[in-house]
Amino acid sequence: MKVVRHHLPCVCLDAMSAYDIIIAGAGPAGSVFALLAARARYRVLLVERSHFDRPRFGETAPPELRQALTRVGLERLAQTPFCREAPEVLSVWGSDEPWSRHHIFSPYGTALHLDRRAFDEAMALAARDAGADLKLGCAARFVAQPRGGYSVQLSTGERIRTNGAILATGRAGSGLGLPYVREYLDNNVAVAARLSLPAGYLDTRTVIEAVPGGWFYLAALPGNEVIAVLITLATLVPSERRARLRWWLEALAQTIVVRNALNGCRLPQTLSVANARASFALSGAGDGWFAIGDARIAPDPLSGQGIIWAIDDAASAMELLTRMHGRDLAEEMRARTLRDVEAYLCERSRVYRSEQRFKDEVYWSVSRGLYSLLRQS
Repeated sequence: MKVVRHHLPCVCLDAMSAYDIIIAGAGPAGSVFALLAARARYRVLLVERSHFDRPRFGETAPPELRQALTRVGLERLAQTPFCREAPEVLSVWGSDEPWSRHHIFSPYGTALHLDRRAFDEAMALAARDAGADLKLGCAARFVAQPRGGYSVQLSTGERIRTNGAILATGRAGSGLGLPYVREYLDNNVAVAARLSLPAGYLDTRTVIEAVPGGWFYLAALPGNEVIAVLITLATLVPSERRARLRWWLEALAQTIVVRNALNGCRLPQTLSVANARASFALSGAGDGWFAIGDARIAPDPLSGQGIIWAIDDAASAMELLTRMHGRDLAEEMRARTLRDVEAYLCERSRVYRSEQRFKDEVYWSVSRGLYSLLRQS
């Protein structure tokens, strides 16, 4: 057992504790928090349900990701093989004319297309190398103890103790026994195809294009692959696989820029469907526990800020942990969530209202009306 030399302001360590902090979820928020906590000499366990053995949705992160990674000493992840440069974002939104935003004037360089599987795995391994214990293919459930702290049942059969619990389970995660409540802001899903392009055909620009049933984004991945994702309402997606593929291809046919970027590419035979609902933790902090990253507030994928928010959230939460006691920390996290949700809803409403071409179509009318209602409530 390690000797903890760092002051623990939140809880008192007792002889039966195995860890100061157990973090559920090794996405960017969970892994960065584990990394920083381990550097601060907390005894940390990072638990991840997967083995990072399956492809994950790729995404484009803005140039500021480099600054966020440098802040936590992980600037090497802004290089291959974890990502590739994305010099330009091309959008067809609110007008039939494509609008280009080039990153040539950004002090941080270009945007980055991420290989999320490789990127997330590298972050988790960095936390392990800093001194955190890492368990892959493992789930956890927390049970509050009368004298403080938590008993944690792992899916491996182990039962251990921790003084603090961190939920970093993403936008689709549950409370794992903690009194966590999530509020959903929409009913969006991401329907994605991963495609290989012939050599020499790859366009490294990120493309965003609105269509009657939602909007597409197209991002290049390391290698000669791209990911094409349609964000739409879950209720619009056919349940039968072949009907779903036909429906997706019909939506793709309504694009112009996305179709042109996929010229020479074989049509997909399979699709992946993932939760893309914007949400936040209505109850996301308590005595000895709190949520971070997408488990605290998960923005619409259109924001492009998800990973930066996750990294900054973990770093800020770790800073608060070193100077606040448990109840004060929980109150600060709750107040932060309310502020962030209000700011996010304002920006989200502005962006969706700027697309008026399909205002009578169900996806767009629901999106605009829902956010107006939420801001008034």
